[in-house]
Amino acid sequence: MVTAWRMNDWEGIRYLLGHRFKSGISQFFITMVATVAADLTVAILVGIVYSALLYIVKASHINVSFSDIDASRLPGAPGGALPKAGVVYVTGSLFFGAVDEFSRLMAEMPDYREVIFSLRGMPSLDVSGAQALLELRARLKEQGRGVAFCGVAPEVRLYFDRAGITALAGESGFFWSADQAIFALLEKERAAV
Repeated sequence: MVTAWRMNDWEGIRYLLGHRFKSGISQFFITMVATVAADLTVAILVGIVYSALLYIVKASHINVSFSDIDASRLPGAPGGALPKAGVVYVTGSLFFGAVDEFSRLMAEMPDYREVIFSLRGMPSLDVSGAQALLELRARLKEQGRGVAFCGVAPEVRLYFDRAGITALAGESGFFWSADQAIFALLEKERAAV
């Protein structure tokens, strides 16, 4: 008990309790109980495993939101020149723990003819996430829908390259921002008219 008492940073613990960080408080108590029940080595291992589980649970949440593109609000855009198009904002890591949620959310996507995926909020993905995006991209291509990606992090782009998403989308399907993708879509529509 003395070891459990002395090993703590009490100023940090007061901060956790004062700000009611539930995960931090639970980590503190689990590690302290493990120290008393077993020893410091076991307590450290229990604390690490518990922290990893908390991280996985938090990281498995992914947000997807859809935003229609109103071409009439864009400067220099002729009215009605833009087909039914939208931006899909993805926030969170796309890994094996979030793929099912991502697929469920993507099933709710409006019937956009042109889809721009804004991935600036997606810091990472794994093989399962890359496979889910590849299958989604292939399905949208079969349906005749245009797809562009913007704000892709370098680590995510490596997975895109290796999974074949880049080859399927083409280099012209990648943009720095959603604005650039929207204006490229407008230029494509103007050229087609």
